[in-house]
Amino acid sequence: MAAGACAGGAEPSTDVSGLRSGAVARYVAGVSWLAADARDGRGLGTEGLSEAGRWIADRFEEVGLRPAGSEGHGYRQPFPTSIPDPANPHAEGTPVEAFNVVGRLVAGAPDRLPGVVVMGAHYDHLGRGGPGSLEPDSRAIHNGADDNASGTVALIEAARSLASRREHLRRDIVFVAFSAEERGLIGSSMFVHAPPDDLRTADIFAMLNMDMVGRLGDAPLQVLGGESAAEWPDIVGPACERRALECLVSGDGFGSSDHSSFFAADVPVLHFFTGAHPEYHRPTDDADLIDADGAVRIVQLVVAVTEELTRRKAPLSLVRSSEPPARQMLIGGARLGTIPDYAGPADGRPGLLLSAVRTDGPAERGGLRRGDLIVGIDEHEIRSIEDFMAVLSEATPGERATVRVEREGELMELEVTYGGQQ
Repeated sequence: MAAGACAGGAEPSTDVSGLRSGAVARYVAGVSWLAADARDGRGLGTEGLSEAGRWIADRFEEVGLRPAGSEGHGYRQPFPTSIPDPANPHAEGTPVEAFNVVGRLVAGAPDRLPGVVVMGAHYDHLGRGGPGSLEPDSRAIHNGADDNASGTVALIEAARSLASRREHLRRDIVFVAFSAEERGLIGSSMFVHAPPDDLRTADIFAMLNMDMVGRLGDAPLQVLGGESAAEWPDIVGPACERRALECLVSGDGFGSSDHSSFFAADVPVLHFFTGAHPEYHRPTDDADLIDADGAVRIVQLVVAVTEELTRRKAPLSLVRSSEPPARQMLIGGARLGTIPDYAGPADGRPGLLLSAVRTDGPAERGGLRRGDLIVGIDEHEIRSIEDFMAVLSEATPGERATVRVEREGELMELEVTYGGQQ
C-alpha cells in the first residue's frame, strides 16, 4: 500500500485526558473479558454474544452516551438474522435475533454543526468455528481477541475520551458496536438501511471503523479507505506524524468490514487496521497476543481525527471507486462489479440485493444500480447470494447474459457482459 501524504494542516488541540491514567489497564481488562472462553466466541445466537452486547451498553452508559437504539430498546438496535448449519452452509439457517449497540454523544459547543460522525466496530465473532474459520474442522472456541474485541474496546475508549471533551465538540458522534459482521456485514447494512434514533443516512458526515487494531507492534498502521475522500491524506497524515505513528493511508472505501456498508451509501470512510496474522479466524486469536499500548495510541489518533471532523464545516469530497473491492464476487474468472447487500430486502423477498455497483463496471454498463434485486440470470433463478455465486462460477469473461431485476416494484431485464479479474 502506498503511504499517504503528510501535508500540512493544523493539528487539533486534542486533550486525551480520558486516555492517560489507566487506559492500557482498562484496555487489557476489556479485551480479556470479551475474549474469554466464557463468552463462547461471541457467535450468533450464543448467550456469550448477548452478554457482550449488554456489557458494551453498560460501558456506553458509564462514559455518558445517550441511548440511541431503536425506539423502546435503549442502546439496542435489534434485527433478524440466521445461524448457518456447519454441515451445509448453503442451506437456510436457523433464525435468531441479533442487535447492534448504539450510543450518541451530543456535542456541547454552542455553535453546533449539522450531521453526525459515526464511529464503529463489530463485536461478534465465530463462536466455535464453522464456515468462517480457517480451521474449519475445529469446534474449539474462537475467542476473537483481535477480531474484534480489540476494536470494540478501542471504540469504548474513544467514546470515553471524546465524552470528556463534549463541550468542545460541534457535531454529534454516534458510536455503534455492530453485530453479525462475520455473517456478511449484516449489522452495518441494517444500520445504514434503517438507522435508529431518528438518524438519516444522509446526515452521516463520515464513518470511522476499527476492526483488528490489536497487533500494531513495530508495523505501520493501515488506514484503509484513505482514497474515499480527497481530504483524508491531509487530515490523517499530520495526525499520525504528531503521534509518531507510521501510517499507510490508501485504498477505496470498499472492504471486508463494516465501513463498506457506509461507503456503498456514499459516506466517506476510514478503516483502522493493524494487519493480518496467523491467528486470524483461528482458535488461537487470544488476548495475551494483544498490543494494548499500541491500541491505545491508535485510539488517540482516532480521537484526534474525529475531533477534527466534528469541527469541519465543509463536507468531505467523496471519491467513488471503480476498482474491484475485496468482498466483490470474484468467482472463477468472471465478475459483474456488484456489491451485495448481505442483509437482503427488509421484507425478506428472495434474491440478491445490491448495495452498490462499481463505476464503469459490467453491471453499471448494463444498467444495474444500487437497490436492484437480482432474481434471475438467463435461465437460472437467483434466490440468494449462493445462487449468484454458482452462476458466476460457470461464467466466462466476455459472455453476455440477461439479468432479471426487481426495481421499484417492476420486473426488468438487462443485458450485461461479464468482465474478468483485473
